[in-house]
Amino acid sequence: YATIYEVPMPSDKDGKSNGNSSSQAQPLTARQVYRDVDDGETFYSCAFGGRGVGFPVDYDPVGAADGGNRHNIIYFGGEKKQHQKMPHNSNRPAKRQKHSDKKNFTQAHTTTSAHSPFILPYSDTQDGPPLLCLGGTRGIIKVIDTYRRSLVMTLSGHGNDITDLKFSPTNEWLLLSTSKDESVRLWNVQRGVNVAVFTGHKGHRGQVLSVAWHLSGTYFASCGMDNMVKLWNVFDGENEKGRTGPVETALRKSFYVTPDACHGHLDEIGKKEIWQTKKFDTIFQQFPYFSTNKAHTNYVDCVQFVGNLILSKSVDNKVVLWEPLVNKGEDNKNTAHTKTQQTPSSILFLREYELENCDSWYIRFESQSPHHHLLALGNQIGEVKVWKIGGDEEDRRKSQPCAKYFCNLTTSGWPGGEADGPSTVRMVAFNPHGTNLVAVKDDATVWMWDAA
Repeated sequence: YATIYEVPMPSDKDGKSNGNSSSQAQPLTARQVYRDVDDGETFYSCAFGGRGVGFPVDYDPVGAADGGNRHNIIYFGGEKKQHQKMPHNSNRPAKRQKHSDKKNFTQAHTTTSAHSPFILPYSDTQDGPPLLCLGGTRGIIKVIDTYRRSLVMTLSGHGNDITDLKFSPTNEWLLLSTSKDESVRLWNVQRGVNVAVFTGHKGHRGQVLSVAWHLSGTYFASCGMDNMVKLWNVFDGENEKGRTGPVETALRKSFYVTPDACHGHLDEIGKKEIWQTKKFDTIFQQFPYFSTNKAHTNYVDCVQFVGNLILSKSVDNKVVLWEPLVNKGEDNKNTAHTKTQQTPSSILFLREYELENCDSWYIRFESQSPHHHLLALGNQIGEVKVWKIGGDEEDRRKSQPCAKYFCNLTTSGWPGGEADGPSTVRMVAFNPHGTNLVAVKDDATVWMWDAA
């Protein structure tokens, strides 16, 4: 299942209270629930990015098509006799499905054909809500338009479970995915294209568990069960011959791909129509520009940038803040493309944060972006601990970063808490404004705190 919740806002635009006391717990309202009926599918990661179709003509708003019932479960990923909302199957080619009862099959649920509008989300005029991407045990990324309430696209390529999904902070169409197949893949969701695969000679030698974009959107970090943290270039600029790197070149080309049997489109200048229906040539990048196993001696299951520094977590009860020591000049930019040059691996250890009851793998931390004042992480006994990690200069003057947590949030003893013993807090996340902290537990409960 994938559930979208509406988060209550504690104040209006002017920052004044709307009458809800901060001491009273405000319920989360389930707006949409999606269920994948493909056998054996379990979702490990989700991410919002790109844009849906917004409010086109002949589309009912959310909740109107089913009589205003916004809690109706929407099935996708396979046939469901009792519920024909989603007639797609991710294992089938993208062709129009035939249905005798046309009342249960609206224009919003058609699949690829030359006459179907909005076949892929590649229109430059889309202004709707972000698309929802889901990945898990099937190794297929499923892209859902939450306004049309339908599966609009599947992205296939991984050969094993998908473990993480992250959209670029500077381009809402660029998606990174990690997998147990020891690879990281870069996708152009707008065109449905797998731009690059980061794996091979100097890639990961074990399951890749986590990925994180740098705030500039030009490079990213990955980590996995080989105890390694690697840095990869996406946009590395022009070399002395005026050429860009292979990943950047492929990425620019990917925005001109048009699916088969679709009409051409105008280029960026709008002067000519471009057709490209041939298969896109995915780039394979085998050489990161930085790679180290000096931060951890066990599985690394979470990584995040803090400015140009890196936070990483291992299953040995350790979160470490460190700096990768790489050349700042042009030599560093070309490292990823040089087979004979040794990959930098030295780090500057800065700080270690004390953990307890957190030696189980796949427990994710998060730091507030972009200022990174706080770090939050759950554990195996239902607690969420929060650290001050500094941030900008003004924050460092107010309070020094601390290795020991300053706040311990617990879920035991609360209404709705576990009755059969503690349950692991698997993931935490701050909202984009950093005012709320959300935690998800193994007992299928979602918790939210005021972090302002």
